[in-house]
Amino acid sequence: MKYDLVKNRLEKLLGDSPFLRKLFFAAMDRLFLRSRYVAREIAMLKRSGFAPQQILDAGSGFGQYSFRMARIFPKARITGLDVKEEIVASGNRLAQRSGVENISFKTGDLLDLGYLGQFDLALSVDVLEHIEDDRAVIGNISKALKPGGFFIFTTPYFDGVNPGGAVFIDEHVRPGYSRDETEEKLFEAGLRLKKFTITYGYWGNIAWNLLQKIPMRLLSGRFWLLPVVFIYFIVVYPLAWICMKLDMISDNRSGGGILAVTEKI
Repeated sequence: MKYDLVKNRLEKLLGDSPFLRKLFFAAMDRLFLRSRYVAREIAMLKRSGFAPQQILDAGSGFGQYSFRMARIFPKARITGLDVKEEIVASGNRLAQRSGVENISFKTGDLLDLGYLGQFDLALSVDVLEHIEDDRAVIGNISKALKPGGFFIFTTPYFDGVNPGGAVFIDEHVRPGYSRDETEEKLFEAGLRLKKFTITYGYWGNIAWNLLQKIPMRLLSGRFWLLPVVFIYFIVVYPLAWICMKLDMISDNRSGGGILAVTEKI
């Protein structure tokens, strides 16, 4: 499955409409289990008294996580970084038209980050599995953090035997990360692993198949099926919602993804 082709189509379909973008963000928050895990961790950080001044969204894509963090931490300055100029430009236009003043999107490469001790929090959602030299990226993000700063990321899980859902996306350069590999790469970069949560377990995998795999296969090269897929979502969503809730309260021993919370040593 070539996910980038679908993303490019969506980018053109959404255009510069703030209404369509916000509707799209709301849909992704409800359809993607990883969004729920990320939202939970950020909410837990805020409840703990965490008040960041600078936040990096490393690989910001459409910008939904940048806008979420701008809302949750209104006093923070959020920098969304992505390699695609057109998606960066559309993010800045949306921020301007929506009156969100604490976000700026920039074109940049995580392999050449260049920030030193600037950010209190870095977030990267399903990015590392797309980059061959992930050690360099993790090291650059670590350098960009202040001492005691947090790096939260999601990526596919791979226990060395079962690659989970990662093989579905053609753009991935690796099947995922085990806990040992994650811990080793983080330690090398000066980061301490605080939490390693396996996501998309038994229940989450059902939700992923219902809400991502089947619809993406239907839409691949057939965007005219979008109305049919919309009706499909209405029918299957109640079951998928239950499965996502069950995944988040389960102690998953295996699964298709991980959420890691790390701290700059």
